[in-house]
Order: sequence, then structure tokens, then C-alpha cells
Amino acid sequence: MGAYFSLRGAGEWDQTVSESMEPSIWTNVSFTPMNRSQKMLLHRGGEVQFSFPASIVQSGDIIALSDAVDMSLLIGFQESAGRLYSALLIHAPLPEQPHVYSRAVEEVILKAPTSQPAASKSPTKASTRSGGDEMFSGGSLAQLDSEAPPASSTDWPYALLYTVKEGVMVYFSSDYESCEQVVREIAEHEFKASSRECKDKCSEVKCVNFPAGRAPPPVGRVFHEMLGNELKREFAIRCEAQEQAGCTNCVVFCLRMLLGMKMSVRGHDIEAVCEGRRDLGPKVGKAAGDAWEQLFRRVRI
Repeated sequence: MGAYFSLRGAGEWDQTVSESMEPSIWTNVSFTPMNRSQKMLLHRGGEVQFSFPASIVQSGDIIALSDAVDMSLLIGFQESAGRLYSALLIHAPLPEQPHVYSRAVEEVILKAPTSQPAASKSPTKASTRSGGDEMFSGGSLAQLDSEAPPASSTDWPYALLYTVKEGVMVYFSSDYESCEQVVREIAEHEFKASSRECKDKCSEVKCVNFPAGRAPPPVGRVFHEMLGNELKREFAIRCEAQEQAGCTNCVVFCLRMLLGMKMSVRGHDIEAVCEGRRDLGPKVGKAAGDAWEQLFRRVRI
């Protein structure tokens, strides 16, 4: 970013932001429903339920956030391209109070075919109906309805939230470095033109952590309300002021979540941290701080 602003002005950066590609699981954000051991997607347009005391539930997947968490902004600055990526980092510092992720596991029971007498190879219509009535009896349906789907639960000290076109991605990790790598990989997927270009661009991503402080409880209930509203909004890199309430992006999402938790990071906070980084500098801090402060004064939860 220092190299970018040494050659360009704020106007060119404004155009760069407008031309940025929307983050999507179909293009530049890595996600597959087949591999959800450490990440999940809260789908936009879908409902999230709250389960006492602090669980957020969608489609059988459960996130139980710790009530003792330190929140911060994890921002990746893309060198030379003038792009930034903002994620919300939720750290549970107490080992006895981690985040718990329970993902629904579909059971597939395979049964070996049983040998049948030759006379029964072509069952009659009556026998087929009888078997169906037994299989879908009222008792068995009630039993299936009452049984919760099996789940696989894991404990994590870190949860990283990043909003995309399809919803909110939630990444779980055991260390901070892995969270930084997630932000770098999101930037990397935007530059797939060639392997060399992708490698060079990814190496230019500078990650900065902006601490916001210890979140007041109840964390899970407030997050449930905030995420429920977030999933009703449309993703937009840029929108008019009158459309702001119905739109979101990675920066606006983080800002709203902090405001919802009665916390704040102001533009001068971002500017001060960037000025203390030799690889970023005052020009980056000024541009990023001004952009953040403008949104801070406009965005409402």
C-alpha cells in the first residue's frame, strides 16, 4: 500500500475500490460443503436460530461462542493493487471457555442385500404397500422427528468472521497465524491469472490487527441478533447513502458487529497503527483511516 499511494492519489484508490471483485465462494473465496471441519457458511437469506445459553444454529450446524472474548479487526492490505480485506477476529483467551463448533453429520447406513427365494423376486402390490405402511408408520415418523441429527463437536480458541456475497464465512483456528493466512488466501484467490502473479501478489498482503477490547456478555445472544440482520442484507462493494441500511460488505459488516457489541475502532486508531508500521506508513494510514471514519459516521446497526 505504501508503494501504491506513493504513485497514486485518493481518487485512483476510490476507483480501485469500485472496481473490486465481490468476494464469492464461486470465484475468489475457498469453500466447499464437503470440507467443513474448520469452517462453515451462514447462508444469506437463511434464518439463524438461538439456542440457550449462547448457541447460534443454522441448518443443523451450531456455533457456541465463548462469553469471554477479545474482539479485533484483522485487516489485510494488498500492496500495489490498493485493496483491503477486513475480517472480525474473536479470540477466546480462557482455555476453559473456548468456542464450540458442532457440525451436523449426515449418516448413511449401507445394508448388504439379503438373499430372497425365487418366488419373491417380484413382490406383489399388496406386499409392497404393506412394507411401506410399516416403514412410514406414525410411530416411526414421530421418532425420526424427535431425534436430533448426529453432530461432531470441536473446541477452538479463535473464530474469524468474513462476509461474502453468499453469506458470512466462519473460520475456526487454534492459533492467530492461521487466521492471518485465511485473509491472505482470500487475497490470493483474486489473482489467479498466473501462478507467478498469484505468488507475488499474495506475498504483498500486509495483515494488521486492530484490538477493540473485551466484549461485554451476553456475546452469543447479541451475535445471533446481529448475524440475523446481516444475512437479510445484500452484498455491495459500494452503495448510496440511502441504500446503506440494506447493504453490506466486509468493512461495513465488521463495523456493525463492533457497534452492536458497544465497541468501536475509529479512523484515527487505524491511522496510528499504520503509521507505526514501516511496511505501511502514514499515506496508507490516512487513506484507510479516512475511509473507515466516513463509514463510521454513516453506518447504523
